[in-house]
Amino acid sequence: MSKEAIPRPEYPRPQFERAEWLCLNGPWEFEIDQGDSGIQRGVHERTLNDEILVPFCPESDMSGIANTDYLNAVWYRRTVQIPQSWGDRNLLLHFQAVDYDATVWVDGVEVGRHRGGFTPFSCNLGRPSGAGDEITIVVRARDEAWGRAQPRGKQARDFAPNAANYLRVTGIWQTVWLEPVPDVSLRRPRITPDVANSVIRVEQPISNNGVGLTFQAVLSDAAGPISTAECSAEFDLSPRLDLPIPEERRRLWSIEDPHLYDLDLRLVDADGTVVDRATSYAGLRSVAIIGNAITLNGRVVFQRLVLDQGWYPESGMTAPTDG
Repeated sequence: MSKEAIPRPEYPRPQFERAEWLCLNGPWEFEIDQGDSGIQRGVHERTLNDEILVPFCPESDMSGIANTDYLNAVWYRRTVQIPQSWGDRNLLLHFQAVDYDATVWVDGVEVGRHRGGFTPFSCNLGRPSGAGDEITIVVRARDEAWGRAQPRGKQARDFAPNAANYLRVTGIWQTVWLEPVPDVSLRRPRITPDVANSVIRVEQPISNNGVGLTFQAVLSDAAGPISTAECSAEFDLSPRLDLPIPEERRRLWSIEDPHLYDLDLRLVDADGTVVDRATSYAGLRSVAIIGNAITLNGRVVFQRLVLDQGWYPESGMTAPTDG
């Protein structure tokens, strides 16, 4: 499938972006398992009998399935070729959202399980047997239609949507993707703006201990780099550093001017080789509650808001496009 034809092809994690990744949205093998007996029947070990367009849920028209009955369990299967350029790096398999109880197999081996229909999760697949090789991914998603303990948001428990209860959502409903990472890699950072001191503070989790590693960060805007900082990441799983913004480059994020600074994050070894690299962004702003008022950068903001339920007639909780 061409990149233009892949549904929702945009990078799914813009606040922590790597250059190399592979979007797995598009056609997957699919099968409904109404009795949730698929494990006993060996469904995870064979091809499936239908096809679905990921990341749209099977209840939606855009998935190609459009089955609005109660779906107790569903199965997905896809074979993926690992890009040659990824070498022998570790593979992370990411699911942005699967409703509700997901189990994942790769090449017949269970690699992860996650409960929660609204939160992302990842499976570390380790090193593939060889770049350019194929892997087969199988996912089972279980979704208890009437369970009161399972968070459902505004999904209808009754058969038909009614009032403010909408089309049910089962299985994969957000982007699935792969990315290669080194043995010691960056994880999603915690970025905190400090308006009073005109600083962007970065706390950068590291996946494993490493010898001779340095964490570097560069803060930039459209005019170029503003500040650079580095600190030792040797045996520190969460190094911290500050990136000061001089007065002449200081530009607060506001409703009228939602300005963002760019961040370049690097993990560097003792020889100066970049081990891992990611980009992010940050806004310099402060939010506080003073009395009964919410303030932004010290100014009271009056909020007159509109509720957008975020349900789409043709695609459920998944927006058809990013536009």
